[in-house]
Amino acid sequence: MARRAEGGWGAWWVVVGLSVAGCEAQAPVESPPPPLVEQAQEEQAYDPGPGWSLAWQDDFTGTGLNAANWNVLTSNYDPVTGNCNFGTEELEFPRAQNVTVSGGKLILTAERTQDAPNDSRCAGWGARSFYSGRLHTKGKVERRYGKLVASIKVPSGYGMWPAFWTLGANISSVGWPAAGEIDILEWHSNEPSWMKVATHWGEGAMHWGSGANRGYSLADAFHIYELEWAADRMVFRLDNQVRANADFFHNAAAFQQNHYILLNLALGGNWYGNAPASAIDLPLGQRKTMEVEWVRWYQAGGAPGGAVTNPSFESDMSGWSTWSPNGTEAADFSETHNGGHSGSYHLTHWSNGAPFEVWTYQVVSGLASGNYKVRAWVRKGGTFDLARIQAKTCAQCAPAFTDLGTHGAWTQVESPVISVTGGALEVGFHSRVTAGNGANFIHMDDVELVRL
Repeated sequence: MARRAEGGWGAWWVVVGLSVAGCEAQAPVESPPPPLVEQAQEEQAYDPGPGWSLAWQDDFTGTGLNAANWNVLTSNYDPVTGNCNFGTEELEFPRAQNVTVSGGKLILTAERTQDAPNDSRCAGWGARSFYSGRLHTKGKVERRYGKLVASIKVPSGYGMWPAFWTLGANISSVGWPAAGEIDILEWHSNEPSWMKVATHWGEGAMHWGSGANRGYSLADAFHIYELEWAADRMVFRLDNQVRANADFFHNAAAFQQNHYILLNLALGGNWYGNAPASAIDLPLGQRKTMEVEWVRWYQAGGAPGGAVTNPSFESDMSGWSTWSPNGTEAADFSETHNGGHSGSYHLTHWSNGAPFEVWTYQVVSGLASGNYKVRAWVRKGGTFDLARIQAKTCAQCAPAFTDLGTHGAWTQVESPVISVTGGALEVGFHSRVTAGNGANFIHMDDVELVRL
């Protein structure tokens, strides 16, 4: 769901292989729906295929949303992007009570209102006509590459705009579309059999789009929507069977970084030609829902090795310990530095020109026997006597380490392979400077342990 900070759009994406209704201003015209067919309502089975392992999931069990994964929006102003009505002139006002978990499903509920809700920061836009649900994983679940998949049921009716998509984690600092956007599912009532997909990126606002046609309406039944994302290509699939008309080939920097997930049920907006609220097929007193059975993120190759506590240092130094042979642990601290690689914080080794040696680490236990690597994102400048990402199987054991080079931009690095037989591994960073240099720094973020 493309956006920008101010309202007003022209044609904002070019579609390969299909016509996207609503991407340019147009009169609301409803096409006849395709014939109804029998659609199974039970949970959809999904197999990522060989060579993929589950890195993260939310199956929406229990009676409440997992706050470790999701942020719920409660306004028509988005504090992450700084947009009113999400840059697409949507007619809904998100609120917490319209985001629920029940029966093993996430439920986003849309309803017409006469309350005239509006955020004071959006006074110039006027009141909204609907309540609905919108949530995202910014600062909580941010990854890149792999397979991102969800089982979703979208509602039928003119004006419904359900979406499953991602934004680049650095959007607050670089804006849209420079941060990058990947639309895995957008649904429009004028072409109800289509899963619409798109990407948006670059300072010059580059756009690409495609889609997959199921042959019958996708609405009111669960279907599986999938993105397979690599460093140079994206493949979109519907129900693990229907491939989008075109693949997206790229080398854009926006798609070489972590993204976060968004799920929302929008109404109206510029994709429906800014149709008036009176035209939206949702009468007062009725509700429509977008339901999600599960969301999963798979990675190629090895499975996650074990849970690293506070991997992005968003909870200060919780879960991490420090050690120094000469009492210079203060060189290890957490700070804000133009935002971290994904969140707002990360670890820094730095001592304002004073010599230091420090080892920042944590013990990951409960590991199955096998081979592992430690991965992390790093920025580094200056001259160090020693700067390493490392892992070892006991406190006195020799580490498996990789020396960190100079990295002006955030770069993913990894340790050598280390064999674990005792169920635990110390992971972290070791640095040393014997001659003070105020230009020395190492920024570290997004630590993960991968089993090969």
